[in-house]
Amino acid sequence: MVLEVVRKETKMDTQKRFPSRLSAFFALLLAAIILLPTYSAASPKSKYAADEIIVKFKGDGSRRLSQLSIGTNIKTKRMIPKLDYISLKLPKGIDAEKFIATLKKDPSVEYAGRNHLVRLFLAPNDPIYYYGDEVWGMPQWGLYNDGYNNGYGGKVRADIHAEEAWNVTTGSQNVPIAVIDTGMDYTHPDLASKLWTNPNEIPNNGIDDDQNGYVDDVHGWDFVNGDNDPMDDHMAYVLFDYYRFYHGTLVAGVAAAAGNNYEGIAGVSWGSPVVPLKVVRWDDYGTEDDVAAAIVYAVDLGIKVINISLGMADTPLLKDAVDYAWSHGALCICASGNDNLNAPTYPAAYEHALAVGATNRYDQRAFDSNWGSNYGPWLDVTAPGDYIVSTGPLLYDLGIAMEQYDTESGTSASAPAVSGIAALIWSVHPEWTNQEVAFQIMHTADDIGASGWDQETGWGRVNAYRAVTESILQVSKIGDLKRLPPNTSVKLTGKKLSTSSGSIAGRLYVQEPNRSSGIALAFSGTVPTGLSAGQIIDVMGTVGSVSGWGTVSGERAIIDPIITIKSAGDPPKPIAMNNKTVGGGSLGLQGGVVDRYYAPQSFASGLNNIGLLVRTAGKVTYATYGFFYIDDGSKLKDGSGYTGVRVDCGQLAPPEPGAYAAVTGISSCEVVQGANARRRVLRPRTQSDIKIIKQAP
Repeated sequence: MVLEVVRKETKMDTQKRFPSRLSAFFALLLAAIILLPTYSAASPKSKYAADEIIVKFKGDGSRRLSQLSIGTNIKTKRMIPKLDYISLKLPKGIDAEKFIATLKKDPSVEYAGRNHLVRLFLAPNDPIYYYGDEVWGMPQWGLYNDGYNNGYGGKVRADIHAEEAWNVTTGSQNVPIAVIDTGMDYTHPDLASKLWTNPNEIPNNGIDDDQNGYVDDVHGWDFVNGDNDPMDDHMAYVLFDYYRFYHGTLVAGVAAAAGNNYEGIAGVSWGSPVVPLKVVRWDDYGTEDDVAAAIVYAVDLGIKVINISLGMADTPLLKDAVDYAWSHGALCICASGNDNLNAPTYPAAYEHALAVGATNRYDQRAFDSNWGSNYGPWLDVTAPGDYIVSTGPLLYDLGIAMEQYDTESGTSASAPAVSGIAALIWSVHPEWTNQEVAFQIMHTADDIGASGWDQETGWGRVNAYRAVTESILQVSKIGDLKRLPPNTSVKLTGKKLSTSSGSIAGRLYVQEPNRSSGIALAFSGTVPTGLSAGQIIDVMGTVGSVSGWGTVSGERAIIDPIITIKSAGDPPKPIAMNNKTVGGGSLGLQGGVVDRYYAPQSFASGLNNIGLLVRTAGKVTYATYGFFYIDDGSKLKDGSGYTGVRVDCGQLAPPEPGAYAAVTGISSCEVVQGANARRRVLRPRTQSDIKIIKQAP
């Protein structure tokens, strides 16, 4: 196809002026800066654009800045009104660091910093799907791995199970995938039919019909050149010359190349259109402000799947853009990086991004002599990323191949596979939220590393078939969770937090607002911050039994949940109980607690209250660092040799033996080592939960 291009300025006209007050502000600022030689272009090893900065003003300042350019030689490069940021191009001779330092001293400035550069994450009846590309002979093993792979070897079905998923859905025209990258070759035979069309824009009329600030953005946008032609022109230096490499085109092909068209390859979601958003020019040069603007652009168009196979520094602008996408129902799916390091890469490491690492044909974290998939506590999932065949012209231009297909490695190839899966899920479940889609991707992954989540492979290698067929069970009552088998994916809504972030190590607790039942939320990594007792939340996670807490286990829990705060609320009030009532009898698969461990052994028979906030009192019969026992005369024996209810106080100060104390905490339990019996455990949250009624004599 031929794309007619009209190069026009957008509504963000850089010839407009700021109010005179702001003009004076920047004029005075310039006068205060010592002029030093600078360069207009960044060197290959630079981390940021030499002559560009990013500023965010407080309050009305950012809104005033939306009136655009400045009455000085400073030029407005880009406005991002939805995020209240502006990027500026400094005149020649201005020392950017000194200019930023001066800005930071102004009370109206919330943030000022460099405009950081991005980097790409590639490590330098569809015939290729079945038979392999013509040069290397590598098939699309990431979609179907037969273990042979034309002699390259591998592990049988170490793939995303795409064929099985395609029997359910091949994607939908209503679920486009935004590819924020170097653009896309929309003339490629496997991508020409995949180019998204803006339904609210009339082509080439010179009018911003959908009033989104971009004129004639019929098929996406080129943020590098400021026009409506997102054609890929990315080059690679090979054999002493530059050749077309087309990073964005390769990425787009993995996500959504046309399938079942007797041409080349098949993308994961080959029924989905691609929205090419160009933020990197031909020579790998791209900046964070363009990436942020592209994210906002996609979100404001209602696009839910956003692929970012790029990396850059951790900056407020980038984080705010990813958070903006999340808060508006979109999902940023990001490559983890290829440095073979346990180190965060951004935007992948942000809380509201889905971080994707790479696997090889043997279901291992991908790495070799010159690259490796980054890993760490922020990694969510992995996907095939080693020798991935996709739409690329390099071998064709070198005269090696007859068709424009190439083989790529790196997390840049892994992320679009997951973006394709996200599009497949939304095609089947258009009503799902981004939280549900992210949860589904993570919790239907095949566990290929250490049991459960691990920092090498996250939740595992993604599985498209499981993602489009397995369901998330909506459960109305917490008590019902205790009857469900392990590994059931569940969603709870409108429940009250009974603990706050950090009050109990490794977990939170949630209960019914009417205090009828409660349950643990257990985390294999860090507990999310910013959560307070009393907040009303929604929870998605996998039902299981808490283990690895010290040397004990036995408590039902929702494992590694995704939490959404719905509203504030009053802190829950504890239920007063005597010692013998704490814990209670069995409920479903949640075992009850033991009253007397040694013969004649006896177990509790009351209502199960494990997971609820309760209060009980008694005399301190034993105390040491980390725990103590209280007894109200019930003479409970849990096999420890001490009498009463065990109170695990962690780093809280225990009372003296012989004192009388009232303790508020979570009714909990743990398995007595070497026995199939659970002892009562009370878990106070703060020091104020331990009240001394009478001091020890």
